[in-house]
Amino acid sequence: MLPSSEIFKSLVEFKTPVFVALEEVADLDGTCKSLINSYLTETDLIDLLAIVKIQAIIDYMYEQVNIGNWKEVKLYLRKTITIASYLLLLAKVKCTIEVTESLVKEFYKIIDFGIMFGCPVDEAPDLLQNCASYLNSLSLLPHSITETSNKNQDKVNVENNKYNANLIEVIDCPSMEHFYKNYIVAEKPVVLRNCINHWPALSKWRDQNYFIKLAGARTVSIEIGRDYTESEWTQKLMTIEDFIKDFIFQTNGSTGYLAQYQLFEQIPELKEDIIEPEYCCFADKDEPVDVMAWYGPKGTLSPLHHDPKKNLLTQVVGEKQIFLFSPQDSEFLYPHEHELLHNTSKVDPRQPDLLKYPKYKDAKVYYCVLSPGQMLYIPPKWWHFVESLSISFSVSFWWN
Repeated sequence: MLPSSEIFKSLVEFKTPVFVALEEVADLDGTCKSLINSYLTETDLIDLLAIVKIQAIIDYMYEQVNIGNWKEVKLYLRKTITIASYLLLLAKVKCTIEVTESLVKEFYKIIDFGIMFGCPVDEAPDLLQNCASYLNSLSLLPHSITETSNKNQDKVNVENNKYNANLIEVIDCPSMEHFYKNYIVAEKPVVLRNCINHWPALSKWRDQNYFIKLAGARTVSIEIGRDYTESEWTQKLMTIEDFIKDFIFQTNGSTGYLAQYQLFEQIPELKEDIIEPEYCCFADKDEPVDVMAWYGPKGTLSPLHHDPKKNLLTQVVGEKQIFLFSPQDSEFLYPHEHELLHNTSKVDPRQPDLLKYPKYKDAKVYYCVLSPGQMLYIPPKWWHFVESLSISFSVSFWWN
């Protein structure tokens, strides 16, 4: 295994642009800023006491960013978390005598905490991701192999006509002009085939051990519970390896779901396995496309809801059944009264309670089963209910 001094030497090479990034946290109090600057300037000053001081800065910043509305958090606080997390990583490596498996996992936890609760600094936007990629290239962790079972991979059999629904149109890789005119402008859902046959993910992601080998020690946020409208629903930070072992192949207990998660920003190596569909170019604003991961066992679901953006829901592994409703049918779908759930319906289209929700009978139901290699275009404000029929990995592309 590579000596810790060599790892430290390589990680220090990432620090040059961080000096300039200190200008981005100009509002930081003098004591914190002075400590950060001193450790960046003189890495010889980094010792066990430095670990305590840097961790204290991170803890204080974390407290500050959790006060009030997340959207109103001042960026310099989050940028400080990013910079301090990098320094904490340096300090942990420098003060390490022997690089053990448990320490390597701790290195990754430091990085992922900084990514999740910090934000990119302008001068080094991929600072922590680059640190993780470097550690990953060293293969410091054994390649864990999880025990898998085929029983959970069998998909749920679904009768297409069971729900008295209109099947969504399925077409082969349309031209850009045809897609824009007939679906974007018309705001009409459609299933697209043979558009992502070139994605490496279609073959690589079928093996759960691929994720363990590539990113098993990385920490992510997992949703625990049936769906986000339930009172017992919660979120938990855990490693990808623990998520796979505890939830992907389990049929009993709580459901775990890596849902609506910016996994590809956190772990760029996974982003190399996918390619942004060219159809996303039909945008009203010059903004980047939001790319989200949805990874979970059979039975995970998103309750009937709508989103403000265009969406290409791309199925990579497994199958999902999806119900869609036009925005014109919103009055028949009984949205929740609570402000935070106003875009979510009370109705379960699989088993609608017509005594409780009588107007639902007037809604026009659209339906499809999305298979690996297919994409479903969901226009803005269209209601959709999504359920995994097997172990599933989907990628959604959202844009305005």
